[in-house]
Amino acid sequence: MELAILLAITATVVGLAGRLPERSRVKRELGTAKIQRIDQLRDGTKVAIRGEVALAQSGDELVAPLTGRWCVYWLVTFDEVGVGGDYVEIGRAEQGTPFLLRGENAVARVVPDNPRVAVPGTAQMQPITALRGQPFNAMTRLAKTACKRKPNYRTSWLRATEYIVSAGMPVTVVGWCTYEPDPDAAADVSGYRSDSPTRPVISGSRSARLLIG
Repeated sequence: MELAILLAITATVVGLAGRLPERSRVKRELGTAKIQRIDQLRDGTKVAIRGEVALAQSGDELVAPLTGRWCVYWLVTFDEVGVGGDYVEIGRAEQGTPFLLRGENAVARVVPDNPRVAVPGTAQMQPITALRGQPFNAMTRLAKTACKRKPNYRTSWLRATEYIVSAGMPVTVVGWCTYEPDPDAAADVSGYRSDSPTRPVISGSRSARLLIG
């Protein structure tokens, strides 16, 4: 009987502690990636590029739900945090819009469809019981729809961490490369047989999950 209780307690602690945090795993993967020049990327391959985030079009910015910051992508994760500091994710929400990544010699378009991110986060905490009452701020309103998993303990805390990618931010992006016509360079093309300029598009695929950090 005592052994069964001990195993149950151990399983609960392991469940709350979880694996290595996602941000740390992504940061480690990005740190080992070989950075390539944007103007030398191969179509249909996994690539790693670095540059500065820019808007694809004027007015494309989003507003992060918890801090109200302007961005091109935001992610909010919700964790149940135990009294000892252990935690487990119980929900997340995200939104993104395609953006440009400007390198030294060229520009790529990035499509942030469910990426894994390793950018700095901003955290807020509230008692876990806030999920049971009526939403009274931006955090609880979003948590009501994003948290699909029930908390383990009423004594836990709810932590919301907001991550954003914003214009002007230097980032590294790893993903799958394809090419599309470059609308910014099309006006410079002349002649009947001139090749249409193209630019790389970086997104996620089965072969390469999109990483940003």
